[in-house]
Amino acid sequence: MSITLDGFSVKRVAMGMATAASFSAAYLALPLLTWSSIGAAPAVAAPDYSGCTAGMMDVGISEADAIAACASARYPGNLGSCVVDVSELTPITADKALIVCGRSRRPLEVADCTINIHAAFFDSASATTLENCGRSLLPEQYGSCVVDIVDVTEAAVDTALTQCLRAGFQPWRIRPSEVF
Repeated sequence: MSITLDGFSVKRVAMGMATAASFSAAYLALPLLTWSSIGAAPAVAAPDYSGCTAGMMDVGISEADAIAACASARYPGNLGSCVVDVSELTPITADKALIVCGRSRRPLEVADCTINIHAAFFDSASATTLENCGRSLLPEQYGSCVVDIVDVTEAAVDTALTQCLRAGFQPWRIRPSEVF
């Protein structure tokens, strides 16, 4: 049975208020479910300054340079791994690796890119490979581009190194220039 009051059904108004109350109760309970109330905190790795410094010194970086680089790095463990991996797995010196890895936003990807290209094509050191991997915004994609193009075509490695670095979004090649 429904009672009408000023043109509104009391039953309909009551149901709407009950629905609104249940949603607001659920909404108000959300802030209570935080990480601390569940008993777990999100895992955050502590910066590895000691591993960074020790690793760099092991591959020939001076103590002063290792301290300065690791202390100023946002992720010192990644920086240290980049320098160590590049210097141990390629003929590139640790000093050159430190320069490029230190200015990269993605030092682990720079190391992987450099190592993969060197493993596929070079017996001697190629500073161009390290420099280009460090310049690329997406070093993993750049490394794949170089390796895949040289594998499939008869292009020289230097050509692939240059062309893959230039392979970015270039709208003037996609649409006519008068559109822009």
